[in-house]
Amino acid sequence: MIDINALKTRLNQIAAARTFDPEKDLDKNAKQAIIQNAERLLNNIFLFNKPWDMERCKTPYQINPLDYEAIRNDDPEWCFMLNRMDWLSDLIIAARITGRKEFNQAALHFIQAWIAQHPSLKPQNSTRTLDTGIRLVNIVDALVYLNQDENLSDDALASIATSLISQTTYLRTQYIPKYKTSNWGSIQTCALLTVLPVLESDFAAQPLFKWAETELKEQLQLQILDDGMQWEQSLMYHVQVLNALLRAIATQEWWHRDVTEFKAIALKMTQALKMTLPPTGMLELFGDTDRILANDVFDCAAVILNQPRLAGYTETSLSPETLYWLGSAGTKAFQQRPEDVPTALTFNGEDSGNYAIRSSWAKDADFLFFNAGPLGSGHGHSDNNHFSLYVHGEPLLVDSGRYTYREDQPLRTELKAMPAHNSVMVDQFTPCAPDSSWDYTQYGTPLKPYVRHRPPYHYLEGTLLGSDPLSVWTRKIVSIPGAIWLITDEVHAAGTHELTQFFHLDPSVNLAQTRNGAVLNNQWQLANFGDLTVATAPFSPRYNELESHQVLTYRTPFTNQISQTTLIAPKTATISSIPILQNLDRPLPAAEGSAWQIQVTPTERYSVAIMHRELFRGKKVYSLDRVPFHAQSIVVHRINDAATAVRLKV
Repeated sequence: MIDINALKTRLNQIAAARTFDPEKDLDKNAKQAIIQNAERLLNNIFLFNKPWDMERCKTPYQINPLDYEAIRNDDPEWCFMLNRMDWLSDLIIAARITGRKEFNQAALHFIQAWIAQHPSLKPQNSTRTLDTGIRLVNIVDALVYLNQDENLSDDALASIATSLISQTTYLRTQYIPKYKTSNWGSIQTCALLTVLPVLESDFAAQPLFKWAETELKEQLQLQILDDGMQWEQSLMYHVQVLNALLRAIATQEWWHRDVTEFKAIALKMTQALKMTLPPTGMLELFGDTDRILANDVFDCAAVILNQPRLAGYTETSLSPETLYWLGSAGTKAFQQRPEDVPTALTFNGEDSGNYAIRSSWAKDADFLFFNAGPLGSGHGHSDNNHFSLYVHGEPLLVDSGRYTYREDQPLRTELKAMPAHNSVMVDQFTPCAPDSSWDYTQYGTPLKPYVRHRPPYHYLEGTLLGSDPLSVWTRKIVSIPGAIWLITDEVHAAGTHELTQFFHLDPSVNLAQTRNGAVLNNQWQLANFGDLTVATAPFSPRYNELESHQVLTYRTPFTNQISQTTLIAPKTATISSIPILQNLDRPLPAAEGSAWQIQVTPTERYSVAIMHRELFRGKKVYSLDRVPFHAQSIVVHRINDAATAVRLKV
């Protein structure tokens, strides 16, 4: 039996802590958007366009009569989004902005309709466990405000609370082993830790709460790598787990629970997300990820983890979604947090295989993201040795996105495949081959990356092994100040083949072809001596959104082995191939090593050497631009006659 009076007391305690002033705490645009969506919901018209909606759909669809098993847009994910009820908050907040009771009444109607349509719980589209966990949190949030505004009778509250308790039990009975390593599992257990303290007066003594607390600790140990990345190789789902964890931490602290262990992991996840954030402030399109402004995640983390706000990537106030459950106390804490600029400019994801390099934390910084890690879950793509590049704060080379999860949509597997990334192929063979929305027929073996930071230079190297036939694919990237990058692709494969290199341009980039490649945005040259073709391909910045972008494809024939270099540099720089001299006097064969010179100004130049195989014959002393060396990779910076050399790989 549910003690209604005790439940009301807890709801009132929470409501008092969450009090906020819509006029003061929400800006005009936010209020307008919330009211517009609430108006649509009064007519059973749904769209899913909140920042962290996992499967966004900006097209409005009406459901008359209301049916929680309804599917629109020919996508079951639409039904899943409907049943998460993230949209309830717009009705509740709109009621507080306008004073119109029909918004609260509609919210109550939607909750009661779901309960009426589910007299018993069984696996179906409207009761998936992931969505049930999210829905539980959203309904409990709504109850806090509906009870405060006296929109709930005792009978209505008892009926809803009974259903919510049944749904929490349902999560436990439907729990399966794979949830231990899935974002589904951690989001569910975070939901239980968030709602059970509200629904149960003696929650800490309940077996379900104890299980959820213990299980979440194990999930986080399994899912969050030592470098702070969520193992599934998708920044979108990294954020989903982090958001759920932050919410659970805030709730547990409210009820005076020890969250030291949870906070340490959330802090590590926030740090990893921060260090892989492009200068745009939007998530990098890595794995199943959308371009979403991440400021609100850092703002929320700053409040809950008692950390500084990320300077340059913070808002003036909390987002409506965060304000909704943190209230004015959260706003006050947010305003008291100082802003801070990180000192680190690199992220070394030694466990995830993800690396990031930025020139600064300014909005016009140069930024490179490189992935040379394992597949992760089904949210991972065939993107080994892919890199994304931002120059002067703007995206230049990008991932193609995800678009949809529909099994009947060929674009799903096309956008997960290797040609949809800045990667390479040999002939038409791909070591990593998706064959459905979630599965692969094969996946190559990534080797441990080699990364070296010798500021202001950086070296990144990743290798993928392919089988049937055996092949070795290595990408080496050298980053040089002044927006200069050297990308060398090395492939070992017996026989005669053709190397194909793909470079995907952001849709905003203007392209002009040149003799040796292309000029991008009339500022940056991309030079490669392969046979160039330019094509148009799909690009998806967010789920259910599709546009086109240009793809540069370079093809080069080879036998047994090839080393093909691409250079990106300012248009004003002069790029040339130069020799590596063995014994200081004899040009090294191209198959063993190659070097390039980038003349930045008449008095300044950089020379870069990359060795392609182990050097085991002849004299072991070499020279580059008149500088002796012994290394696998080296940069020589020369201003007039003064030269400095930095070894990047020995």
